[in-house]
Amino acid sequence: MMPPASASGQPIQLADSFDVPVLVRRSSPLRAERRPHRNRIDGAWLPWPAVGDMPPSGDYLVPTTWREVIDAAMTVGRDHLAWLAAVPGLASAEIIARRSPLAAYLYRTRNGHLPLGATGYRLEPNVVYQEGTEKTARAMFAYRVGMTMAEWACRSLMGLGPTIHAEAVPYSQLPGPGPGWSQQHGQPDLVGFHWRSPRTWLVEAKAARRLGKPELSKGVSQLSAIGMMNGPHMRVLCGTSIEHRVFMTIDIEAAGSIAESGMVQDGQRQGPDEDDAELIALARSRMLNFYLLQALPRESLSVRPIGPTVAAAQYHQGRATEVVIPLETDESTRIEREQLRLNPAIYSLRSPSSRFDLLTGPVPGTDIVLGMSRRLFAACRSLAAEQAQLLLAAQAGLPDLPVTEHTDEEAIEYQIRERRAFFAEQEATADIPLRETTRQAYEIGRESSWQQLIDVQPQLVAEPPANLLESATPDTYLAIDASTITAADG
Repeated sequence: MMPPASASGQPIQLADSFDVPVLVRRSSPLRAERRPHRNRIDGAWLPWPAVGDMPPSGDYLVPTTWREVIDAAMTVGRDHLAWLAAVPGLASAEIIARRSPLAAYLYRTRNGHLPLGATGYRLEPNVVYQEGTEKTARAMFAYRVGMTMAEWACRSLMGLGPTIHAEAVPYSQLPGPGPGWSQQHGQPDLVGFHWRSPRTWLVEAKAARRLGKPELSKGVSQLSAIGMMNGPHMRVLCGTSIEHRVFMTIDIEAAGSIAESGMVQDGQRQGPDEDDAELIALARSRMLNFYLLQALPRESLSVRPIGPTVAAAQYHQGRATEVVIPLETDESTRIEREQLRLNPAIYSLRSPSSRFDLLTGPVPGTDIVLGMSRRLFAACRSLAAEQAQLLLAAQAGLPDLPVTEHTDEEAIEYQIRERRAFFAEQEATADIPLRETTRQAYEIGRESSWQQLIDVQPQLVAEPPANLLESATPDTYLAIDASTITAADG
């Protein structure tokens, strides 16, 4: 079948921003609603009120960038990745699995008349998805895009910390689990911990070509199973539809008592500089970055300065697009790099604590460059070493997985999940020592040079390639090649 005459796909050139309609619906008890009409989706115009909390019910239009969505894909469902310590080179394979489907099936196209603050673009399925992809492949893509957009919405918009697969959450560290919390009875996709009460969030991610009420109803059942949670928690059902454009519905219920004892009620979220739990969560969520950089040849690594404005950014502030900050709009980064370009010797002589530079490296087989700060690199290296020791100790007490032609696949999958849960409990038992060693490494990394951390001094890069779209948080870096992202800008 030939594609329609209107089919197109060109490199995005100078920008990667677009708008995502996000329809927030609150209910108690949680219920699924019908798929919204196309006019309602395209008519969403409310600006997202503030990053860090859940807004009232309403139809919002949220500007974001490809870079921020890809960043969410890199962290969603962060699992205990200690197995990568033995094969760090495979970190790039996991990154490819998370990134490539998004690039394969989605593209950016111009939108019509829009409210003030909108980007003028939206995300749609391309002709490859619409005309050239069979049903099973579309279902696999739906899982990936659904998980990615759930992470994007919960973390970037609503202030949730990095998510983790429910099966890998230590039971002993889950506030208020009920007798029904088990793999056998079914669990939600993701668990996260918010800085405000109620702290525990259960997140179910659903996605489809045209997501409707029947699939969302299954998500409601998974989140609302009797006996799953006794303590107060949020139930968050994130639905992502791919046609006629990418948009989300977020159905929310506050379950249990109104306030959770000991949780922060007001004020601001503490960052990894002040809070050990935040630091551990940050390090765990960025282990793919660490293992990638660890595996790359030293000659392929480079160091890129960022400005003090980015380095000092708070994780809870700003609009959605400022969680992952595009560097082309940051004046402090431009000034910092200009100083390096004009006088590299003086820049290199500055003390490590006065420089905000990120170690970066290309992900083989992709259009992505990832990186991290000295302090986070040191923290991840310490945590990886501790996890490797815990994994060896945990495996010593576990029987080998059965590998015969008569072994039931579901039984093996169940045992793999049990192993993950067992390792999570082992790590939870060592929580206090892990926090102490990770904090110590983080502070040492802050005052160390890259020469001290990796035994070589990577090349300092004052200017990236012209087609590279860069972004950063205070401790991480992500860039994509603009020529690899398709759009229809006509």
